[in-house]
Amino acid sequence: MRRFLLTAGVCTFIVAVLTVVSVFHFENRELIYTALSIFLFLTGSFILKLIAPKMSRKKFFKFQFIKNNDFKLVIHMTVLVISGGFLLNLLMITLLELFGNTVPSNAFSQFDTSNIWISLFTVALIPAVFEELFFRGAVLSSLSSDKTIMAVFVSSLFFSLVHGSLYYFLSNFFAGIVFTVMIYLTGSIFASITAHLFNNILSYILFVYSSRLMTVGFDNFVVWILVLIFLVALYNTLGAIAKKYKEELKLDRPLINEGELIWEKRKGKE
Repeated sequence: MRRFLLTAGVCTFIVAVLTVVSVFHFENRELIYTALSIFLFLTGSFILKLIAPKMSRKKFFKFQFIKNNDFKLVIHMTVLVISGGFLLNLLMITLLELFGNTVPSNAFSQFDTSNIWISLFTVALIPAVFEELFFRGAVLSSLSSDKTIMAVFVSSLFFSLVHGSLYYFLSNFFAGIVFTVMIYLTGSIFASITAHLFNNILSYILFVYSSRLMTVGFDNFVVWILVLIFLVALYNTLGAIAKKYKEELKLDRPLINEGELIWEKRKGKE
């Protein structure tokens, strides 16, 4: 319980500070906000590592390269989170507008898009690296060493809250869950960083060109395409997970008779 409260407290402090800063508008706001978020995520990770001194840094932050047989799973889940997040944003906007609420055009609307390279650095690369190191590395390791539902829920909840937008809460929460499941399946922080990075890049590009799509009436076509992509990605993801589970189960199951033991030894010599 003590570890849980400390983890929740660190997450709450980071969310509160970044939320307050995001309210104000000042010169070089984008770069200052990015630098502050890096400092908070690194400091929070350091604090949470202190309460787990017996765990190595490699294990704590999931510093393990993506295995060759996990690349397809990572690709499927990346497509799943991108398409699913877009559709959830659309659903939230539609529901809110039914009740007469005005919804901001996009979570990226607070950033300056005059320099696309600086924007991609601040809204895509930096969040993908440092948010994953904190939420899918430090927070998950601090909450539990096991694959618990509570760890998935809490890390995804704070991940969604740190983005500071209730309008896009569902899509961020969904992304947090997918990234967390990806970590549990692959054991690699680089898997979730990769998925997070591509999600941020594509979301930013859709934001920049959204007005052009609506002008030519191409937005409805994109929505239906994304629905199809989401369904295919979900099917492929579930299939990849089932295949991975069967492979692990086959490796872990005991040999049930002497004949099978002899067969396994022969296979090993070949």
